[in-house]
Amino acid sequence: MVEKLDPRQLAEIAAQAAASKLATDVVAIDVHEQTIITDIFVICSADNPRQARAIMNEIDHACHDAGADPTTIEGNDEFRWVLMELPGVIVHIFLAEEREYYGLARLWNDCPRIELPDLEEAAQAEQARVAVQEPPQDAASLIVGLD
Repeated sequence: MVEKLDPRQLAEIAAQAAASKLATDVVAIDVHEQTIITDIFVICSADNPRQARAIMNEIDHACHDAGADPTTIEGNDEFRWVLMELPGVIVHIFLAEEREYYGLARLWNDCPRIELPDLEEAAQAEQARVAVQEPPQDAASLIVGLD
């Protein structure tokens, strides 16, 4: 049987998963004293819709592996603002312009930030994995036997 995770643990799992897909500006905000809808917001940014989808999928897989599937996923048609609802945690994945426009971090500025574990390690691991898979830069090296 999988041990039930508390919202802080789930927030850390979601943040690590987001960072592993190179999400930027990952923050966790403790909103439990200000709203009854959830305990923690995790907010992160993606450079483009494709990256937002990858972040969403990685969070979904990581939370599933931890025994906590998202109950709701919204915004996964255009991937400009994806909302994932987990037990006690709502994850917001924004494209940069949407994040700036809606300003959730500013709206909840009075709420305490949750210190997240070092997310740099997860990002570096993903960058190393991608670097190994990148094709050679020299197109001629792909052509064999043409003289």
